[in-house]
Amino acid sequence: MTRPFILPLSQCTKLDLVGGKAVGLARLLAAGFPAPPGICVTTEAYDVHLKAAGFSQKDEWQKVCALSEGEREPLLNNCRVRIRQLDVSDLAVQWTTALQALNLSPSGSWAVRSSATNEDAGQTSFAGLYQTHLGVSPLHIDAAIKNLWASLWHNRVVQYIVQRDGNREVPAMAVVIQPMLNAQAAGVAYSIHPVTGRSNQVVVNAVPGLAASLVDGSVTPDQYVVRCGASSNTYTIVDRRIITKDTAQRLGSAGVLNETLPHEVGIRSSLSDRELIELARVAKRVELVLRHPVDIEWAIEAGQMWLLQARPVTVVPQSVAFTNDECEWSRTNFKETMPELPSPLGLSFLEKVMESFILDPYRRLGCRIPLEVSSVRIVQGRPYINITLMHSLVVQLGGDPSILAEQMGGQQVTDPPRIERLGLGALVRAGFLLVWYIRQAARQAPAWFAQMKQMAADYSPTQVQRLSLGDVKERLADIGRQLETHELTFGIAGGVTQCLQALGFLLPRWLGVGWRGLLNGALQGQAQAISALQIIRLAELVDCARAEERARSVLGEDNWDPATFRTSLQETEFLRLFDRYLDEYGYRGVGESDIMSSRFIDQPELILDILRAQLHAPLSQSAAEIVGRQETIRKEALQEIKRRFGWRRYRWRIFSWWYRRLCRYFALREANRHHLMYYAGAGRNLLLRAGALLAEQGVIAHKADVFFIRLEEQQELLDGTRRDWRALIESRKNERVRNAGVAVPDIIRPGDAALRQDKDRPVSDGILSGIPIGAGSVAGPIRLVRSMTDWGKVNSGDIIVAPVIDPGMAPLFGIAGGLIVEMGGTLSHGAIIAREYGLPTVANVEGAMTRLSEGQRVIVDAGSGTIRIEPSL
Repeated sequence: MTRPFILPLSQCTKLDLVGGKAVGLARLLAAGFPAPPGICVTTEAYDVHLKAAGFSQKDEWQKVCALSEGEREPLLNNCRVRIRQLDVSDLAVQWTTALQALNLSPSGSWAVRSSATNEDAGQTSFAGLYQTHLGVSPLHIDAAIKNLWASLWHNRVVQYIVQRDGNREVPAMAVVIQPMLNAQAAGVAYSIHPVTGRSNQVVVNAVPGLAASLVDGSVTPDQYVVRCGASSNTYTIVDRRIITKDTAQRLGSAGVLNETLPHEVGIRSSLSDRELIELARVAKRVELVLRHPVDIEWAIEAGQMWLLQARPVTVVPQSVAFTNDECEWSRTNFKETMPELPSPLGLSFLEKVMESFILDPYRRLGCRIPLEVSSVRIVQGRPYINITLMHSLVVQLGGDPSILAEQMGGQQVTDPPRIERLGLGALVRAGFLLVWYIRQAARQAPAWFAQMKQMAADYSPTQVQRLSLGDVKERLADIGRQLETHELTFGIAGGVTQCLQALGFLLPRWLGVGWRGLLNGALQGQAQAISALQIIRLAELVDCARAEERARSVLGEDNWDPATFRTSLQETEFLRLFDRYLDEYGYRGVGESDIMSSRFIDQPELILDILRAQLHAPLSQSAAEIVGRQETIRKEALQEIKRRFGWRRYRWRIFSWWYRRLCRYFALREANRHHLMYYAGAGRNLLLRAGALLAEQGVIAHKADVFFIRLEEQQELLDGTRRDWRALIESRKNERVRNAGVAVPDIIRPGDAALRQDKDRPVSDGILSGIPIGAGSVAGPIRLVRSMTDWGKVNSGDIIVAPVIDPGMAPLFGIAGGLIVEMGGTLSHGAIIAREYGLPTVANVEGAMTRLSEGQRVIVDAGSGTIRIEPSL
C-alpha cells in the first residue's frame, strides 16, 4: 500500500509516518481541544525525495555516528547542502490541494514546524534542536520544508541522540504546516511543576505577541504558578513574576517583526487572571487525556486560546513534599525575641541555630526535611520562621500540629501539605531518642548554665580590654565550640512540648470547658523560673527605694540625671541590690536574640526609669504582694482541678506527675534562655573589643560595625583578609535604612506580594538569584561562554555562564557541572534539555556575565535559584 506524502493533521496517528508533533496535535484535535487545523508533509515524502537524489539516510547516518564530535561537521554540512538542493516542486501542488480541502487559503502566512520521528517522545523531547519557520509566505514553503529536513543533520542533534540514549537508528523528518496566528500573547505551560515535580501546580511562561523568543530562551518571560485544589474547579494563582518587556514579536505583512513596546505596556502582565486560570485548566485536561504530564505551547489570538503543541514531560522530578515557595512563613517567635530589623550577624546566627540545633536533631529523629527547604527566610530584612516545615515535623512524629500556633503564636497553616507519619518502627525509635534528648538536657543543664554564666564574667567589658585581636579570635572560636557541643534547646523544648501534648490530650476530656485557664493558673508564680524571679527582684528594688530615704529622694527628683546615679546612690542598699540585679539580668535586653541589641547593663537608666515609675505609682505592688497573689491563683487553680477530678484519684496522680514535669521543663526553658544571654553577652563583649581594635587599624569605621559582618565572614575579618569591609558595611547599613521604610505582614503565604517584592530585589552579600530550572546543587569554577569559540576552555565540572540557554549548547551539558544564564525561563527549549541532562541550572540571573569572573568559584543551588560566590583564598 502506497504511503501518502500529505495528510491532514486530524489523520496523523502513525508516529513513523508523521512524527511526534503531528501525532500530538492529532490527539488534541480528536479530544476536542482548540488546535489550528493544518496538514503534515509525511516522512514518506522525506524518504522518497532523498532516495531519488541518491541520498542513503542509513549509510550517511552510520558514517556520522562513527565519527568523533569534532570530525562530524564537514560530513553533516555536506548532507545539509545536498538536502537543500533537492527538487520538491511536486509537493507544492499536493500541499496546496490539501490546504484547500481544509478550507484554508494557500495565501497568507504559515507556520512550518518540524515533526521528527524521535521528537516529543516519552524520554527525549528534542526541544529546540530542530527548526521552526514562522510567517512563511506560500512562495517559501518549499524552502522551509527542505530546511526542516536538513535540520535533522546537525551536530547538536546527533550528539543529543548519542548522549541521551545511544540510539543510533536514523530518524526521519515530517513537517507540520498550519495557518500563522497573530497572537496577542503566547507561551508554554507545564501541567506539573518542572523543578519540584509537584503535580498540583501548573507553571506558565508567557510573553506578549509570538512565543518564538521565549522557547528559544532569548527573552525572559512572565512566569506564573497556579495551584490546583482537590476540587478540579479550584485554581489559585500562588506566584507571579512579571518582567518588564521591551519588545514583542508580531506578524506583519513581510513576516515576523519585532515591535517596541511602550513602557506602560511592557510592565503589564502578559495574561489576565482569567486567561491564566483557563490555561491551567486546559493544561490539566490535556494531561488527563494524554495520561501523562505535558508541556504545551499555546497562543491567544483575538481572545481565542489555541494549542500549538503537546508533548510529554521527559524528566519528571521526584515530587517533594513542599518547597520554600509553597510554605507559609510567620514572624511569630522571632518577632518577640529579635528587634524589628536584626543585624546581619544576628540573622546569620539565627539561621545557624535553627539549622544546627533544631533541624539537625529532627533529622536524627528520622524526620524527612526536603533538602532545599529552610527553616528561616529573610524578607525585607526581617526573619520569618517556616511554619509549614514545623507543621510537617510535628505530623511526622505523630503529634498534633494545632498546638504549634498555641506554642509559637501566630496562626495555623492554612494549606498544609500532605505529610506521611513515620512508620511504627521509626516512631518508636524517634520516641526513645527524644526521651534521651530530654533527659540529657535536664541532666547537663546545671553545669552548662554555670559555664555560660562564667563566660560572661571572664569576658566582661573590663576583662576583654587586655585582649589582642588574636586573643579575641581564639576566645570566640572557643565559646563557639562549647555552644556546638553543649547546646540543650532541642531537648528542653522537647520536654515542654511532650508535657503540653500529654496534658492537652488529657485535660479537655477530664476537666471540660475552661481546662486551659485552669492549667495557666496552676503555672503562675513558679519560683524556680528565673523569668518569674526577675519580676520579684524588680519589686524588691522598689520596696527598698521606698524604705531607704536617700534612694527615695534621689529617684524621686524631678531633675533626675541617670548619668550620675552611681555617685548619687553610693553606699546605699538600693545600689547594692541594683548591682546584684544587673549581675543576674544585665545581659538581658529588648530584641536580645540579636547580639547587636543593647543590654540592660549597657543602658541601666532604662531599668531605673521603670523603677522610678513604679516608685511614683500609688498602686504598685510590693514583692510580697506579688508572690502572695501568684501563690493564691496557683493554689486555687490546683484545688479546682482536683475538685473536678472528683473520686477519680488516679487522674490527680497522673496530672500531678505531668504537672511537676511541665513546671520543671518550663523552668529549664527559661533558665536556658537566660543563660544563653550570658553567652551572647560574652560574645558581644569580645566582638566589641575586636571592633575597637579594627577601627583603630582603619579596617572598619566604628567598633559596632562588626555586627554588620555575617557569621560566615567573621573569620576573614578577624584574620585580616584584604577586602573593602567599609564599603560592604556601608551597603548593608543603607539596605537596613531602606528596609526600615517598608512595612511587612506578620504572615506570608505563597504568592503574597511581600514575598514577591523580596524575590524581585537584587540580592547582595555575595549571592545572586534567578529562576530555578533544575534541582540539585554543585560547586565549581566559572567559565564564561559567549560563543562557540569559548567552548574549548570548558572542562569537566565547570560552571558555564552564558547569556541564554541555547539548545545548540547541548554538547557542553554532558561535561559541565552547572549552568547560569542571564535570560530565560523554566520552560524554554534549552531549559528542557538542561533538565534532561540533570544539569543544575539557574536562569534569569541579571548581569551574570559581568558580575561573575572567569575561574571564580561559586556554589549553584538550582533548587532555590541562588548562586553563592565562594570567598577567595
